[in-house]
This record gives sequence, structure tokens and C-alpha cells, in this order.
Amino acid sequence: MKKILFSIFLVIVLFSPSYADQSDLYDQFIGEKITYRIKSLGVHAANADLSFEGTAKIDGQDVYLLTFHAKGANFLDIEKIYVNKQDFYPVRVERDLNILGSKEKITESYDQENFVVTIEKKVEDKEKAEEKVIKKTGKIDNIYCFIYRFRAEEEFEIGKSFEMNLPTKDVSIKIAKKTKVKALKKVYEAYYFQTVPRQYEVWFDVSSDKIPIRIDKPAIIGGTSMVMTEYKKQ
Repeated sequence: MKKILFSIFLVIVLFSPSYADQSDLYDQFIGEKITYRIKSLGVHAANADLSFEGTAKIDGQDVYLLTFHAKGANFLDIEKIYVNKQDFYPVRVERDLNILGSKEKITESYDQENFVVTIEKKVEDKEKAEEKVIKKTGKIDNIYCFIYRFRAEEEFEIGKSFEMNLPTKDVSIKIAKKTKVKALKKVYEAYYFQTVPRQYEVWFDVSSDKIPIRIDKPAIIGGTSMVMTEYKKQ
């Protein structure tokens, strides 16, 4: 009888779906900091740091915290991205903007169970905040969350594509080709990703670290290009 019970236990342990904390996949990035030079219309516009700060708490929930800090002449953009530790989708994004002295605070609150994001925008000197509620058909993503999720969970396979439901636009992102990209005064072998519709382009280096060497946000006028200028890993 004991042998039978033990066999059943082994079957349950080995073949049941795993709901364990996936944080082991992402702990490898804690302390990572990537610095970029941002160009717009071919001109140096700002420098930015993308950092994996580690764990934090928000509304009593254990989460990861990513920060994006961009600073240029008359420009400041600070983003705190709180991320679910299980699936690495955003829980909340807090963004402070200062453009030519005009200050805005934007908060994105995600209800991933119901596929809803509530965006609140507060402009300095205005009493009332603007609020917009967006309902999607699936979990709602963030470009930096996608980048880290891919680095932790996926492998390079040319032609493979992923769906990415951004708050204001749904896109698919495809591994288009293997190519070369220049950064830090050298040329890297990289995989080039592009979205359809054309919203982002990302170049990941081919190493096991899958470092996002370049991130572009195309636009008809005033698109941006972020190229890595420094990489630090704890």
C-alpha cells in the first residue's frame, strides 16, 4: 500500500502543472543597468538608463521594479514599472514627465485578470486629472516587460512572432532576421525584431544574455533611436 501511495505521489509531483514562483528566471537580471544614447531626427536628444532594480511591494503585492530614466536638455522622463513576478506583465506604471518645463504625471493601473488598464494623467496647474479606461482582449503588455520576458523565457528563431497588446495599440513582434548592429565602438551579431504595425524595432545580441543593444520607436516625424553606450551587470 505504501509503495502504491508513493508512486501516486511521484506522478502528482512530476506531471502536475507547475505554479511555482517564476522569479528564478528573472533574478538573474537584478542589478542590471543598460545605458542608451537617444537620438531623434539624427541628433543626440538625451541619455537613458534602463535598470532592473529588483523586488518591491505595491498594494501589498510582491513585484519586480524596472526603472527607465531619460534626461536631456529641457527634457526628463522617469518611469517606474512594477511587474508581476509570475508572468512578468505590468501591474502599474508611474511616469513623471517634464518637457520644456511642462510637467505631467501619468499612472497606468493594470487589471490583468479582466484585461483592463486605467490611465490617469495629471498635468501641473490643472486641478482635475484626465482618466481613460481601456479594455483589451488579452493581457496588456509593456515593451520593456516584453524585452525581459523574451530574454528569460524564449529562444531566437527567425520567423517566430509574438502578440503584444500595448495599452493603445495591438501589435505582433517578429524575429525578422540575423544582422549586425554597432554599439560601444564595435559591431555586434544581433537578431532584429520588428513590430506590425510599425511601432518598435529591437536588436538583441546573440549571446545567452540577449542584451537589447538598440531599441527604436519609428515615427513619421520625430522618431527615436536608443543605442547602448554602457552595460553593467551585478
